[in-house]
Formats: sequence, structure tokens, C-alpha cells
Amino acid sequence: MQLKSRITRLERSTRATNCEKDCSCFPPNEPPDLALRAEIEAATTVRCQIHGSRFNNLAPMIYVAAQYRQPTHLHPERWKWRSPQYMKAMDASFPPDRWPAQETVEPDGGVRFVLKDGTVIHRISPPPVVYDLDTGEPCGRSGPHGTILPLSQPTVGEEIGDAAAEAAPAQTGRTETVPHKTGVEYEILDL
Repeated sequence: MQLKSRITRLERSTRATNCEKDCSCFPPNEPPDLALRAEIEAATTVRCQIHGSRFNNLAPMIYVAAQYRQPTHLHPERWKWRSPQYMKAMDASFPPDRWPAQETVEPDGGVRFVLKDGTVIHRISPPPVVYDLDTGEPCGRSGPHGTILPLSQPTVGEEIGDAAAEAAPAQTGRTETVPHKTGVEYEILDL
């Protein structure tokens, strides 16, 4: 009697293992962690051969501004620590005929993520422009940690010209006047 029950348990586990080979569902305790609408739609359209719908809910997400969101499928290191079934489901979510997206940096500093068929799935706007306080002219773009980045990257010709100007010997006997503000009056108040 004990042998018969062991054989039936073994047969059930074999059937479950064979089902898992064909199953592309996300584990119930590990919902997909996707941020972009295009990724969510792609994961939803792929159906499991055995169960149909592959997941019920998305993983809870902390709000991230659109300019800082990154496509999940381009960063597999974020989900490689998960279970093998989760990794298998993530791989099945993005068909190789359209995915992965190509990252394209635009001249103004914006970043676009474009699929192989030309569909733009996400765009990160360029950093905001920083203006000079005295002239009111744009002088750069806001960078990380309060730095100011140049408006445009110098071309090769400009770099050569700058290097030649630095290497040129200084002319002696010639003075240069630096403009400064005159006529500014200050009033000191006693408190």
C-alpha cells in the first residue's frame, strides 16, 4: 500500500515538472516588476500555453518621475536574483523580434528608447537649461549633484582650436582690460 502511494506522488510530481517546462507564468508570490507602459503591455500580450494569463497584478512600485524611469528589460541584473521561473517569465515577456529597445541619445541631451520595429517606448527629456544671472543667456544644463554641464559637446575642430590657443605663447607688452561693474552703490544699515 505504501509503495502505491509513493508511485502516485511520483507521477504527480512528474506531471507538475513537465507542466513547469512549458509554463511561462510569473510565480504567484513574485509579480512582474515593470515600470513602462510598453513593457507591461508586452508582458500582458504573451500568454502561457498551459494557464493563459501569466499574472494577475504587478509588483508594488515606488513612484519614480518619468525622467528617471529606465526600461526593466535593459537591466537584467535587477531581476537575475529572482527565482528561475521568474527569470523564464521575464525572458518570455519580450519577444526577440521587437525587443530589446535601443537607447538613442539626442543632440539636446534627451534619451529615447526605440524598439527594433521603430516604436518609441520611452523618452527621457533633457536636463533643464541653466541661465547666467548677469546676462540672462543660457550657459549650460543642470547636471548631477548641482554641476552645470555644457550646452553642447565641443566638436573635434573646436577642441583642436582650443588646444592650439592654449599652446600658443603669450604675447608680452600687451595688457587686457577686464570689464567690471562700476557705479554700484551699497548702503549699510545699522540694526
